[in-house]
Amino acid sequence: MCRRKHNTKFTVGGFILSSFIALLGACAPSDLVIEGSVPVPMIKKIPIQIGVYYPDAFLNFVHKETSEEIGDWQIDLGKQNTDFFRSLFGSMFVEAVAIEKWGGDTPDGPITNLQAVLVPRIKKYGFLTPFVSGLGFYSASIEYELTLYDDRGAAILSWAVVGYGKSEGKVFAKEEAVEQATLLAIRDAGARIAIEFDKQEAFKSWFGKLVDAESGGKIEPL
Repeated sequence: MCRRKHNTKFTVGGFILSSFIALLGACAPSDLVIEGSVPVPMIKKIPIQIGVYYPDAFLNFVHKETSEEIGDWQIDLGKQNTDFFRSLFGSMFVEAVAIEKWGGDTPDGPITNLQAVLVPRIKKYGFLTPFVSGLGFYSASIEYELTLYDDRGAAILSWAVVGYGKSEGKVFAKEEAVEQATLLAIRDAGARIAIEFDKQEAFKSWFGKLVDAESGGKIEPL
């Protein structure tokens, strides 16, 4: 009887200790730079030359979050995210060149040698840990906004795309799990952009007019 009682106390004590350790781990500060390989979808290129303007907020995006449940987090998506989108747009269009300046709706004048300008932005990023969600995995989501302008600065389309990713909590440490979930969210959004971009009605309408305006069959229809 005494032995059974002693074991019960040990089990409860062990549970309290393990819970306390888990709580400390959940609240410990986490400074994370997202790194890793994200494959680019291989698709038929859209036959236009575009410039891509990456705003500073996109190039240097850092998510900061603080709560009693998960502690302090700082997640740097900037370089990884930018590298992926450079490769993505390079695979989507016959030519995609980064441009240093862009005046939005009022550029200095028509853009030479380019038919459009694409501006990507990160509108929202978020993640959940098992400690908060009660589930056995980490998850992340990223909402992008892509705005396409013609060569005179008139907006052609504005399109919101959300990517989702998750990773198993029992396989990775918390920082690695959030990193893996984030990489998968970037990949998921990239796949949607690659597959669905030229199917947006606003783009199809503009592209059709561009094909009609070009003489000599310089641009092939989609």
